[in-house]
Amino acid sequence: MNSKLPDDKTLFDQQLKQFIPPGSFDAHAHFYRPQDAIAGLPSSAENAQGFSGWQEYCDKQEPWMGSLRPSAGLFFAIPNPKLERDGANEYVLNQIKDQPGSRALLLVTPADDPAEVEAKIKAGPYSGFKVYHVYADRPDTLEAEPQEFIPEWAWELSEQYSLAIMLHMVRARAVADPVNQSYIRNRCLQYPNAKLILAHAARGFCGNHTTEGIASLRGLDNVFFDTSAVCEAQPFEAILREFGTTRLMFGTDFSVSELTGRCVSIGDGFLWLGDQNVNWETSKFAQPARVGLESLLALKQACHTLRLNDADVERIFGTNARQMLGIQTASPQNQTQETYRRAKQLIPGGTQLLSKRPEMFAPDCWPGYYREASGCEVIDLDGRKYHDLATSGIGSCLLGYRDPDVTDAVVRRVQLGSMSSLNAPEEVELAALLTELHPWSDQTRFCRTGGESMSIAVRIARASTGRDEVALCGYHGWSDWYLATNLPRKSAETGTTLDKHLLPGLEPAGVPMGLAETTHPFTYNDIDALKQIVKERGSKLAAVVMEPTRYTHPEPGFLEAVREICDECGAVLVIDEITTGWRLTLGGAHLHYGIEPDIAVFAKALGNGHPIAAIIGRRSVMDAAENSFISSTYWTEGVGPTAALATIKKMRSVDVRQHINQIGEAFRAGWSELGARHQLPVKVFGHAVLLHHTFDHPQAAELGTLFTIRMLDHGFLTGSGFYPTLAHEQRHVDAYFQAADAVFAELKQALDQDDLMARLSTPIRHSGFARLTPSPKS
Repeated sequence: MNSKLPDDKTLFDQQLKQFIPPGSFDAHAHFYRPQDAIAGLPSSAENAQGFSGWQEYCDKQEPWMGSLRPSAGLFFAIPNPKLERDGANEYVLNQIKDQPGSRALLLVTPADDPAEVEAKIKAGPYSGFKVYHVYADRPDTLEAEPQEFIPEWAWELSEQYSLAIMLHMVRARAVADPVNQSYIRNRCLQYPNAKLILAHAARGFCGNHTTEGIASLRGLDNVFFDTSAVCEAQPFEAILREFGTTRLMFGTDFSVSELTGRCVSIGDGFLWLGDQNVNWETSKFAQPARVGLESLLALKQACHTLRLNDADVERIFGTNARQMLGIQTASPQNQTQETYRRAKQLIPGGTQLLSKRPEMFAPDCWPGYYREASGCEVIDLDGRKYHDLATSGIGSCLLGYRDPDVTDAVVRRVQLGSMSSLNAPEEVELAALLTELHPWSDQTRFCRTGGESMSIAVRIARASTGRDEVALCGYHGWSDWYLATNLPRKSAETGTTLDKHLLPGLEPAGVPMGLAETTHPFTYNDIDALKQIVKERGSKLAAVVMEPTRYTHPEPGFLEAVREICDECGAVLVIDEITTGWRLTLGGAHLHYGIEPDIAVFAKALGNGHPIAAIIGRRSVMDAAENSFISSTYWTEGVGPTAALATIKKMRSVDVRQHINQIGEAFRAGWSELGARHQLPVKVFGHAVLLHHTFDHPQAAELGTLFTIRMLDHGFLTGSGFYPTLAHEQRHVDAYFQAADAVFAELKQALDQDDLMARLSTPIRHSGFARLTPSPKS
């Protein structure tokens, strides 16, 4: 053996000392008595009197980890088939009695009496159960199915008391095994308050198994993983990619961690290398290190590959486990609310988008900032988790947050470079795909946001027709051409402002007065209003700009009449699909209704959360874009079109529309039923895929504010709209209304007792555009 190779202490100092945060929590470690030990663990001679308890735990790890050894942990007995379990479990409890930051798991078997187990849970500081295959009633327990050694009552107790179950999967392919997958999904969904810890990174000793099987656990809110004894980065990376940083927990598997050697993936299996099967003297370049050290090196590599920062690493080494187990963690301040307080001083208006302003939901309570988002789960800056049953990124994430297929495509593009002096070929591929999906169209221009895409569409229409004025219906963004509608007019007739077009109170400050009366609003399904505009301004109309739908379907013949009027007066028909696009059918609502515009505009859901917008149209109209300067550097980056291609590809393979319609209708029914049950006046309107819900009451804003605040306490983001996504499942809707039932009861009580305002600790939420801070001129 090469004596020049570093020992464990030196290797730790060189490779890991700057990586591991202090005060870590060990989520997987064993305490045991001499009679409990199993073959392969450190011998009695190496282990004090043969006991493995808190003192031995510290004494063994401090020589090579120093002050960075775990300060607390989740401990349990060795699952020896001949174990005297009562004494073993009691020994674990005795070892942590002076360690208030630590917790224990109760080792249980199917033969145990559930009543006796429940009594122990109530009496002792147990956080859950440890189950193990050696207690399955079969000769070859390594092939046991989970239900053979996890008693159903363990799930029932875990559901009742919000406990954890730690599972070391067996069967040859671990989490890649369909039997294991089905069991885990079924039980985690059946018992949502129970928490399942999949030991050893879902038994990722063969990394391919975790990589292959991890997607089967997608969407489960109560599954966690520990890192114990896994010596390769691959399974950690798979978990982090699928679940983010909040489900992986550092664990040592003490005292296995003190053995020398490591586990390696080989083909479709794995092999433990150690003194029993390796002659280390044959290599000049290899000296066995502790398993615990090898596991830490693998975890470090995974964190580096995933570009995690120090805060992410701290979550893995302590915060995740402590939060999962309900252990109080120091929180110096509410970082989420403090960030917004700073933002209001640094950013005019507080946020970049009015619809994300916390005052639109629940002032001083709404968590304005997120750290992670996946599926329909959002985690704020303080680690609080919410299920988003609001507007899903203001309608931008139709597939759900961080959709894995879209994310993979985007990460590939970023890693290969998303910007250069040349153009991204994905934009050509996307242009071809969009024109294929819309046979009436010939050409496409791209930008990155909805507001600018509508400005481009109107510019092209004006350039094509040589006219200036626009008739409009619906909400089309922030640009001058649109807000000019609210400039003073010669006539003050009803319907000459944007108040009936989604957002009231949009002041046209900064919009040139010269644009006054260049836009002419009409309301949806009012064809006579459009006819009157055309009668008065038809020869000057460059375009009729409208949403194909927002809350209701068009009346028979309405859209066809709009198309005919545009043909007669020579105006360009521009359909704004930014909000509705892709929800009613693949390709947009205008295809659903059978209308062919001259220009259609897409953004929001086109990139599933990544900036991309498209203006598609007939060649005869789009050709005018060559005569007008429409150009911007960041319209040429590669992430946007890459995301759009991946998004459309997925929407072509999955019936997104059917799914979100089903989820939306379930929500509509739930809201109406809950109102009737509690005798609260409510209303819900809009398409099932773009729902809006509120209280039909003079104090609707107050009721809505209190409802949002209370639902935050239950872990739900909710406001006055619900935009379902592919990531939403029926269980999310069911859980939402289970929580809302109690909140509705309080709201009814508040109205009956006339103390609604007294229950509100915050101002009432805003209903439209307004200043956040006093004007300097006031």
